[in-house]
Amino acid sequence: MAIIRRRLPFSFALLFLIVLFFQFHALPFAIAFALLHPNDTHVLQDVLKEIFKTQNWDSDGITSSKLKVSKVRFGTAQRYEFRIRFGMNDLVLKFPDEIASWNKFNEERDDFGDFVREVGYSAVLDTFRVDGPFDLLVAGQDELSLLLPLNVSHSRLKRILVGEGITVEVKGAQELSLFDTFDHSFTENRSFKISKGRTGFCSFGQSLCMPLLPIRIIGSASLIAYRTRNYDSPVETTLLSEKMIELLPEKCYISNAYKSKARLNHPFSLKINMLGKLLRSFLGNRLGQKWVSGSLRANVKAATIIHFQLEIIKSIARNGTSHDVLEDWKTRPTVERVWFEVMARIEAQKLRLVMLKKVRPFISVDSVSWSNLMSNISFTKFPSILVPPETLTLDVKW
Repeated sequence: MAIIRRRLPFSFALLFLIVLFFQFHALPFAIAFALLHPNDTHVLQDVLKEIFKTQNWDSDGITSSKLKVSKVRFGTAQRYEFRIRFGMNDLVLKFPDEIASWNKFNEERDDFGDFVREVGYSAVLDTFRVDGPFDLLVAGQDELSLLLPLNVSHSRLKRILVGEGITVEVKGAQELSLFDTFDHSFTENRSFKISKGRTGFCSFGQSLCMPLLPIRIIGSASLIAYRTRNYDSPVETTLLSEKMIELLPEKCYISNAYKSKARLNHPFSLKINMLGKLLRSFLGNRLGQKWVSGSLRANVKAATIIHFQLEIIKSIARNGTSHDVLEDWKTRPTVERVWFEVMARIEAQKLRLVMLKKVRPFISVDSVSWSNLMSNISFTKFPSILVPPETLTLDVKW
């Protein structure tokens, strides 16, 4: 019998082993190394913990994670919080984060952890104006810089007393808070009247009435002060200490009891006014005048919100529930890949989970159908090999 030598395109068994190797061995290791830098893992630590908790997963079964850089978006949000006390009752209201626009992450960067810390520090409130009189104080180690007309400037300030008729623009503040009192009528906006029958927030009498609205900010902000009615007119000042200055009003009043009230040009003030109307509508009639006065502590803070997609690769145990529900003839899954859509807030150089949504799960198995392996493979791209000589028999049934 003649011996026939033939060149076969490729060994199907060898091809099958190569495909399985790259699918179940090379891919997970590539993800693990190209995916999360140690700095990134530290930043995402709290987010991963929340995901494991909500999905009831064991962290030991997680092989790797993958962050989709092309889907990263970030923006600056405004967080509003109001704490109201009337009588013996306390009420806390928190508004959802308000984001004006989203920005794209620079895909050329691979240091996601450093990027999170960088944009976290850069989150500041929009520039706002306040008309005097008020008392401005910066907290912590931050300091203020003040620019007055005629190029007069002061730096390294901690406290500024602003008189009536003076407007101050604040730029670069990270957080703004104020404290005020009100009477049983829920009158919004501070009112300091020297005439008889004081109303509004000033209802304790002259001895307990605060002459200036206290405003506190966080962040080394820069300030520009000028006369409200005449921008170029000089502003007289008094340096009370090394870090404290007073901007004198055009008119002086006894005991600094100003006739006008401080006005804040910020969406903050609109929410306070709306809150006062709601309280007066829903609580005014029910409570009547059983309580004399209350207090309002309002706070707005700038925070960076990051939106991204995160893939979690989870190993499926052999004795897991997913194996019990399968028939004996079906292939047992070994790896589950789940994509999550994550929205997180940067706090203290870490990400705090705001929203979590599962996008799509994908389960990898031990074996793959032959049709799936051969569907997109061109055998012309593989070099031909010489098969060892053997007898060629044809078992054809006619």
